Amino acid sequence: MHWKSFYFLPLPGALFFLPFLFNVAAVSGAVNRSIDDTLGDSVTGQRPIFLPTTSGTWEDETCAGKFLSVYPLAFGGTYTAATYNPGLQNISITFDFTGTAIYVYFILANNPAPGITATTAANFTLDGSLVGTFNHSPNTSTSAPDFQFNQSALAFSKAGLKNITHQMVVSTSGLSEDVWVNFDYALYT
Repeated sequence: MHWKSFYFLPLPGALFFLPFLFNVAAVSGAVNRSIDDTLGDSVTGQRPIFLPTTSGTWEDETCAGKFLSVYPLAFGGTYTAATYNPGLQNISITFDFTGTAIYVYFILANNPAPGITATTAANFTLDGSLVGTFNHSPNTSTSAPDFQFNQSALAFSKAGLKNITHQMVVSTSGLSEDVWVNFDYALYT
């Protein structure tokens, strides 16, 4: 019996430290999660919804002979792009996330070949409210990179959100010119 009592003696001391372990977990820093165009949400696996679903509207990095060929600098090696014209009425990308901040990254084009649409424009609607727009005109300077990726292609960001589930819609609604939209990924915290 004495051995069993000794064996359980440390347990009350361990219980004393247990609340401290939970507090350490509660004060740990925020973590960024990704939503890749093809691989989806790094936590839920949910993929963005690209509309319209008409064949040939949205293309990915495997589409041979298109303006943007495979680029290993794209997040996860993938992207999804479409050339919008007013006849389409609207193209959109929709995804949900739970967090306090969102960052949306495009791939932006510079120095396009003649006749190629490379201007990028989009509206950003968060939880049903228009919260921002983005416009990029190609930089035709010979010193400009042909494409911009990652941090240099941040199209939208919003911090200070409530830590609840949000819906982001990236769209061309209301645009009257041809534009190229290339969604690479989003990060949320």
